[in-house]
Amino acid sequence: MLSINQVTKVIQSIGVGNTFDVTFIKKDGTERTFFGCMLDSPPQGAVAGELPEALPVMVTEDGVAKWRSFRLDSVVELNQTGENQ
Repeated sequence: MLSINQVTKVIQSIGVGNTFDVTFIKKDGTERTFFGCMLDSPPQGAVAGELPEALPVMVTEDGVAKWRSFRLDSVVELNQTGENQ
């Protein structure tokens, strides 16, 4: 499991519009992987420079773009997959 500081550093290095994959533990204890894209602006109500506890991202599931989120304290693995690698 990655620390919140480790997750924050990776998220900040990915940058706007770039893609990533994240594996995390859901509330029910199961593991899930998202393939998503970073938002082009901070989530509504976010404090400048801070990430929310549950980070909203755009993911594609079955060919359809959907909003999903993952908790920063539940990340097992996080990797950039597109652009600025």
